Amino acid sequence: MVDEGAPPPVVRPYPWWLWILVVLFLALAILFLVLWLLERNDDGREVPALAGLTQTEAADRASARGFTLTTVRVPNAGAPGRVIDQAPQVGADLEKGSRVMIVVSAGRRQVTVPRLIGSTADAAEQLLTAQNLQANKKTIDSAKPKGTVVAQDPTEGTRVPQGWAVTISVSSGKGQVKVPAVQGMSQADAVSAITDAGLVPIVIQVPSQQTKGTVIAQDPPANQQRPAQATVRINVSGGPVSTQTTTVTTSQTTTETTATTATTRTATTVTTTTP
Repeated sequence: MVDEGAPPPVVRPYPWWLWILVVLFLALAILFLVLWLLERNDDGREVPALAGLTQTEAADRASARGFTLTTVRVPNAGAPGRVIDQAPQVGADLEKGSRVMIVVSAGRRQVTVPRLIGSTADAAEQLLTAQNLQANKKTIDSAKPKGTVVAQDPTEGTRVPQGWAVTISVSSGKGQVKVPAVQGMSQADAVSAITDAGLVPIVIQVPSQQTKGTVIAQDPPANQQRPAQATVRINVSGGPVSTQTTTVTTSQTTTETTATTATTRTATTVTTTTP
């Protein structure tokens, strides 16, 4: 049974000095938090984001945070001079003055374009593959033998990144060519010039007061356009003669061999004399 006559319990307030202590404690806690944040920001210990910046921009940003930068350059498909990676990663806490490493793209590794003109299309593609280059092949009309590389872009010796496409122009063997001027040349030089132009020389020896072996006439004339492998007749001095001889037809063949191509020069020689 509750004693209704008992007085209620007395609630005593906290002493005033206890409240002062609580306020001082909170003030000190806030002060320490502010000082810690200021010190953290001043030291710049949080690693900034550097990937995607240029090397100069990354150096400036790292220096502003108080870090020392180490740069490593590696071949990469990215733009040369751009940061492609960093260590430590963004947000890592480091002491002021710590070293941060960035990896900078040096672009793709450079290789030298080999000589392709004069080789076959298959051989040219093999040479390009060996250099980690690609072949962009196109066919053009040319007097050179079918399948021979007659032009290339870039030219021999050019430095290009790996994976670069090199355009090779391959002869169809059906082009129009200009007849070279061979009158006055020796027979050997004339045959070589006509063959190199993609034409077929026909040599006719005729009596003449000019030096023996000298070309004294040609048909077609110089600078005319003729289909590849068309014939060009040249009259070659056989020297003066006084007796009639029998007409003889011979074939002269000279073969020149290089590392990649072989060219056969054939000239039909007809000897004519008069009394």
